[in-house]
Amino acid sequence: MSDPAAPPGTLAVVFDRKRRFAVIGLWDPTSPIRVRILHAGDPRPIGDDHWADVVRVAASRRASLDRAATTGFRLLNGENDGVGGLVADRYDQTVVVKIYTPAWLPHVDGVVAAIVDHGRPERIVLRLGRNLQTQLAAAGSAIRDGAIIRGEAPEGPVGYRENGLDFTADVVRGQKTGTFLDQRDNRRRVLRRSRDRSVLDVFSGTGGFSVHAAAGGAAAVHAIDQSPHAVA
Repeated sequence: MSDPAAPPGTLAVVFDRKRRFAVIGLWDPTSPIRVRILHAGDPRPIGDDHWADVVRVAASRRASLDRAATTGFRLLNGENDGVGGLVADRYDQTVVVKIYTPAWLPHVDGVVAAIVDHGRPERIVLRLGRNLQTQLAAAGSAIRDGAIIRGEAPEGPVGYRENGLDFTADVVRGQKTGTFLDQRDNRRRVLRRSRDRSVLDVFSGTGGFSVHAAAGGAAAVHAIDQSPHAVA
């Protein structure tokens, strides 16, 4: 990619000062991060095989999870898994793919196909970052936040387990992808330290910390959040 006017999502190759291949990524002229790096090292094509490898490697990193106790977890974590500007959260049989840049629009189908091939979820939901929603609306795009791109729409919040506790998440309209799965380890710490204590959970969201505190034997739990939807 040598044209700075190229559309978002164009594959961009970066060379070092000796004109050797350095990285390949997604051109993102709408962001201060102009190239979302996908791969560094030896050159390789970006296509179905690449996305399959990304999902396989990410899944192997999470292989130590106790899947009987935890069925809600982050499957793809942005730059940490080589997909900067994209995350994918799994809520049992539902996967939510959230993108934060239009650079992913030409490639999200390839990522979704790799997720389906590897994990066989019942449905996949597409969520859009706020800035991306604004950009697409201004461009007259028909792509909408919360679109069901595979399977049937859920009738309501979907169920999942975390640390042996049962939860639900609104994967279509909820905050982030439905909840904040990246706080799982911190919620486990709260469970272990809450016995006989009074716990105040500020910015509680859908109550992940509150439920863990109660399960840990807290004498009282008070949850506060400004979002009526999250509280409900």
